[in-house]
Amino acid sequence: MVHWPEVMVTFDTTNGVLFSADAFGTFGALDGKLFADEVNFDRDWLDDARRYLTNIVGKYGPHIQNILQKAGTILDQIRFICPLHGPVWRQDLMYFIGKYDTWSKYLPEEKGVLIVYASMYGNTESAAQALAAKLCEKGMTKVAVYDVSSTDVSQLISETFRFSHLVLASVTYNLGIYPAMHNYLLDMKALNVQNRTVALIENGSWAVKSGDLMQQFLNDEMKNMTVLNERISMASSFHAEKEPELETLANAIVESMQ
Repeated sequence: MVHWPEVMVTFDTTNGVLFSADAFGTFGALDGKLFADEVNFDRDWLDDARRYLTNIVGKYGPHIQNILQKAGTILDQIRFICPLHGPVWRQDLMYFIGKYDTWSKYLPEEKGVLIVYASMYGNTESAAQALAAKLCEKGMTKVAVYDVSSTDVSQLISETFRFSHLVLASVTYNLGIYPAMHNYLLDMKALNVQNRTVALIENGSWAVKSGDLMQQFLNDEMKNMTVLNERISMASSFHAEKEPELETLANAIVESMQ
């Protein structure tokens, strides 16, 4: 069940090759270099490796843990890991095995903040960007900002698995969550995202509902999601009077990382 039920992982005892099938694979095409140590894996391949694992088999973390436990009994014998697609591993095997262990346990890969916003006229985006700037002012170096409407959801899911903290900023749409943001939440649920700290930014014209609805989804539909009490709530534009809320939310995010 590392991708499909019929996929078999095979260990060749004659030369120490683990034919891992879809496990330890990545998106992307080889450019003539066969081995992971021949490329800058962190720069050129890690994001696609994470995006592959989290989107294809993110829901099946326990199955990945099972195969890691089986492989753990022969770690001293494994000399190569040969996936069906992506580079072959012959050095630093525990580096990539460690990544799979973290992802399949739904643990954050690194401390940082992912800000995902849904904005109709740019006002919610302004609040999201203001929060990103405020966090950077407070010394945070790992902050990523994405527009949910123009970013492929597979990229958002990959980044969600990567970061420890998530900020959801959504305008209210027909008294509900903006559709693209709602779809992102549904994908997170389908892929079993958990163990994250979440902050909310809500916007609306006459009835600001998105914040409460997002919190309800996180509390009722997902596992082990800690939602901060602090929130930015605004009606249309992000005005100067919201600066105290921005400061409070940024402080709460920073403090929650301690």
